[in-house]
Amino acid sequence: MGARVYTVHLNPLSNRPERDAIFVREGFNWAAAFFGIFWALRHRLWWPAAGMLAYLLALAAAETYLPLDPVRVAIFDTAFAILVGFEANDLRRLGLAARGFVEEGLTVGRNLDDAELRWYASYR
Repeated sequence: MGARVYTVHLNPLSNRPERDAIFVREGFNWAAAFFGIFWALRHRLWWPAAGMLAYLLALAAAETYLPLDPVRVAIFDTAFAILVGFEANDLRRLGLAARGFVEEGLTVGRNLDDAELRWYASYR
């Protein structure tokens, strides 16, 4: 498995911002693709969660009131899940920035633990 890139976000209001660092991986997010709304709520992304819910309700209404076949609905649902998976980590970065976190930099590692060790070893 290759190296993964993570962005590091610090809370400037924390007494020890390096201890409260949040690492967000670059790339596709499988958890968000499969559990979109729940993933967004877990990361306190209220507006994206509301948008996902609105999309799913609109798709359910369209399926109920329009002559859509189940294959077409499945294609729309799958395409939306793939889109969420690709955009999830960027949405998380935007959510962190909105809550006051500052993007401190990048780190690389085989996994999250390795990336954290590398970043903490080189932090100031």
